[in-house]
Amino acid sequence: MNKDISQKNSSFWNELCGTQIAKHLGVRDDSVESLKKFDEWYFDFYPYLDTYIPFAGLEGKDVLEVGLGYGSVAQRLVENGCNYHGLDIASGPVSMVKHRINQIGLRGTVLHGSILSPPFSERSFDAIVAIGCLHHTGDLRLALKKCHELLRPGGKLIFMVYYAYSYRRWYSNFSITLQYLYKELFGFRGVVPYSSDADRAAYDRSSDGDGAPHTDWISKKSLMAYCSEFERISCRTENIAQEPPFIMCSRGCLMRTFLPRVVGLDLYAVAIK
Repeated sequence: MNKDISQKNSSFWNELCGTQIAKHLGVRDDSVESLKKFDEWYFDFYPYLDTYIPFAGLEGKDVLEVGLGYGSVAQRLVENGCNYHGLDIASGPVSMVKHRINQIGLRGTVLHGSILSPPFSERSFDAIVAIGCLHHTGDLRLALKKCHELLRPGGKLIFMVYYAYSYRRWYSNFSITLQYLYKELFGFRGVVPYSSDADRAAYDRSSDGDGAPHTDWISKKSLMAYCSEFERISCRTENIAQEPPFIMCSRGCLMRTFLPRVVGLDLYAVAIK
């Protein structure tokens, strides 16, 4: 495990993912009303989450969420009656999810730690949810391996990572993306080997403008290879933004096109042990 990346992640992600959006929405505190405003925006902005996370179907199941952010997914999981466990590398998201659970009078366990060395026994969970975090760990392959170990037979890993062949990667990192494609055509299976702070900041940026300490992008083929220990895996791309080369179109219009399914920003996957 790369301790340097983990330490940097612990500091960087202490600022809740979504903080800048929350300020834009006028969310000034962590009251029930304020968090509801943020959650309504969150699930409206990512309407396809219900396609991947069977919230109601996880009632009574042992569920681990990795990477907690502002806690929107966590609260919805808890409200749907699962036996919830949360894990995050940073203390800020841990505190937020603990607050959310206590505030609504429900129960759950939330821990500060890394999925690369998880504080749980093998085969502890029926499902693991990891939206937008495993690609920041510094070792995506190991993170997926640890998730596999933590699942019971038949358990599901539901996760999102960044897509190596998205329109943004082709537009902003054409030569690197082309080199990655060339390597894959000749059998390479892995993540994009290089990123700059500007590359990372285009996806995740702090209030100070810094990019995340580490970010991986990966193709469908390489993700399949990384998940070879699972019995089966399905994945597809989602998400798009109003930005070059689509600056003239609103996100709402873009979301109704075929583009998110072909060159979307994010790769959503469900892997079954």
